[in-house]
Amino acid sequence: MQARPQIRPDGAVVPTLSAGTTAALTATLGRIDAELAARHPGDPGTRQPVHTCYVPADRVHPDIVGEWGRAARETLTRHAPDPDTLALVTLGGSAAALAADVYAHVSRTLAAEPVQDLRVDLEDGYGIRADSAEDADAVAAARALRSAAAAGTLPACYGLRPKSLDAAVRTRGLRSLDLFLTTLAGDDGPPPGLVVTLPKVSAPEQVVVFCDVLTALEHQLGIGPVALEIQVETPAAVMGLPALVAAAPGRLTGLHVGTYDYSAALGISAADQASDHPAVELATALMQLAAAGTGVRVADGSSNLLPVGTAADVHAGWRRHGELVRRAWSRGLYQGWDLHPAQLVSRHAAVAGCLLRGLPDALRRLADYAAARASGSVADEPATARALAGHVLRALDAHLLDDTRLRTAGLDRATVSRLGGRPPGARPR
Repeated sequence: MQARPQIRPDGAVVPTLSAGTTAALTATLGRIDAELAARHPGDPGTRQPVHTCYVPADRVHPDIVGEWGRAARETLTRHAPDPDTLALVTLGGSAAALAADVYAHVSRTLAAEPVQDLRVDLEDGYGIRADSAEDADAVAAARALRSAAAAGTLPACYGLRPKSLDAAVRTRGLRSLDLFLTTLAGDDGPPPGLVVTLPKVSAPEQVVVFCDVLTALEHQLGIGPVALEIQVETPAAVMGLPALVAAAPGRLTGLHVGTYDYSAALGISAADQASDHPAVELATALMQLAAAGTGVRVADGSSNLLPVGTAADVHAGWRRHGELVRRAWSRGLYQGWDLHPAQLVSRHAAVAGCLLRGLPDALRRLADYAAARASGSVADEPATARALAGHVLRALDAHLLDDTRLRTAGLDRATVSRLGGRPPGARPR
């Protein structure tokens, strides 16, 4: 029999189910709420580096960041001495209106912060060497990073990529990890911003064991938890992404695609191996799906077409690199790998182009949302407002936007940070 609605004297409709009944029916969801909150805490809200620069361990020295910056500036001066040339080869399409601003940004960034994330490489970029040589290089690289930190030149994010947990190199990789962390810790702990990248992961059990090793080292050295990145470069890793993400709760901060190992594992010819190959883009899309809401960030791969040689060769390398960076940004991949100092030019130019192109619209729409205004043909929702705020925050991080322009747009840092989910004063992870 259908119950008739109860109407109060004031005309208000009384709910059919009592509050107690509703609470009893939904009581079991409390556990699910807690599990979802733990698994999906959301983006950490910190500044994300635009790249990770990989340097073989034997080439790392205290002034490595300065060396890369100087080499990049020399390449810029030699092969793109004016804004129009740089814009033509790195931005694509019609970029004349952005050329001067992009050139100024690249010049400033190469002088002040050429490298945002540095990784000492003891894996593929370093190769197999005598045990005595790798021991010495692991220790020397850690000492160099401590010296850089003391001099104020260490990037806010830095770390190590040891060899994988594959049986053939497992003992060697863990020994180097131990030597590196032991030296880096010293008597006062490692500099802030440390990340370790585990390559060639194929099973969640490898991640669990690696975390156990890190925990043992942290306990013995008396240091805090070390952040972990997983390099996704095997078909098994792509097929098991949810399990990999779940294998390192509270420690995992990034998933980085290994473009060339993964492409080769699928049988893709060397000529076609690239970050924008459909197979690799499928892998990064699945990585984004597995990482969404977990606080784990996804990074694109690298370009092996280095901008070296003649002017034509350098321009070809910049053009290809710029294409890959712009495509990655359009897909929500705001970080990638750089393997050579000259790639810093095209990296920072392409990033600036992406940010500047979208900035006027992002500022207008975000200001309208913050003021609860509706204008134009777009009605933005909270999730879109967060994405718009993310664009504005990245522009602020890159110093392409200042408080004066924010105020002119009707915004301020506090409002943008709140809408973008960033705690006040947040820095890189």
